[in-house]
Amino acid sequence: MNEQSEGRGHTVYNSQPANNNNNDWAGFSSTTIPRVESPQEVGKLFGIWIHPFTRLHKIPVFRKVWLYLVVMGAYAFAVTWVVDQESTAFAIMKDVGNAAFLGAVFGLLLVFRTNSAYERWWEGRRQWGHLVNETRNLALKVKAYSGAPARDKIRFGEQIVSFCYALKHHLRDTRPNKDLPGIEPINTIPTNIHLPAFVSSKMVMTMEEWQQKGYLSEFKLMMVDNHFNAFMGVCGACERIKATPLPVSYRAFLRQGIALNLLILPWILVPMLGDLFSIPIILVASYFLLGLEIIAEDIEEPFGEGGDDLPLDTICGVIQKTVAEILAVSESRKKFTSTVNMPEMDPLKYTTTIKRDNHDPLKHSD
Repeated sequence: MNEQSEGRGHTVYNSQPANNNNNDWAGFSSTTIPRVESPQEVGKLFGIWIHPFTRLHKIPVFRKVWLYLVVMGAYAFAVTWVVDQESTAFAIMKDVGNAAFLGAVFGLLLVFRTNSAYERWWEGRRQWGHLVNETRNLALKVKAYSGAPARDKIRFGEQIVSFCYALKHHLRDTRPNKDLPGIEPINTIPTNIHLPAFVSSKMVMTMEEWQQKGYLSEFKLMMVDNHFNAFMGVCGACERIKATPLPVSYRAFLRQGIALNLLILPWILVPMLGDLFSIPIILVASYFLLGLEIIAEDIEEPFGEGGDDLPLDTICGVIQKTVAEILAVSESRKKFTSTVNMPEMDPLKYTTTIKRDNHDPLKHSD
């Protein structure tokens, strides 16, 4: 018989019999047999652990770190030969290694480095998520509040989308090689101009023109103006992330620590574990130490085109699709995307990058 109790304005039903056993916990009987998952669900369950190994070559960090592992493996083999041939040299290096490998402080620095990089990545994602919301709200208000002709609303919708693409190019130090719809031709815009601010000014001028023509009242113009402030606020926050990476000295110091630890590691493990077991352990340790630093380097500036960077092209596509549904803007991606690369100046940055793979290699393929 079901029991009924009330608390804090809602009713709770207990479907368990009144004479339930003490072995029951949280409404579940100890004799309940777990439900058998379907083969597809079982495949997904194990796939989340198997795919990181079977699809290792598709993971961005591995595609950057594998060459370091080859060098580290060759170095470990050389150490095994030296240990077998020169016991005196080994004894000296072992003492140095034991003194240097007590790196608890170094481990804390590495954790701090990774956490700081991820906070920057997440802050960038929050800002672009805020931009998605602001573009939708602005498009909805323009559709509802403005009495401008349909073609003018479409042109303003194109300006909204063009701002997002302009911000993407600005953060990537690239320049569109196609015209931004709703804005003047790209070859007439100076290369040294702040492109997002330029597009935003065009949007403000459009609003002012509508207000003068009576398409938009002054009160409603004030309501719309808040979204322009939000646009530039997102731009400023992203510029802050991009322009203030971790200090070069800190990054260089941490890489020096990683390199010295990896150089010393074989001299400790080879005599302790032998040739057969020490080399795999050295490679695994190298993979995680180098991988953490490479991941941190990638995601601390999350606006690039690497596999671990924010999917700005996808986010811009989502904005374009939503604005198109509201203001009848063209949904063609070919109308907006393409870039011309600019040079990088950071002395510790990688000279090459791994392009983003739109397919997540760790997700189960249906």
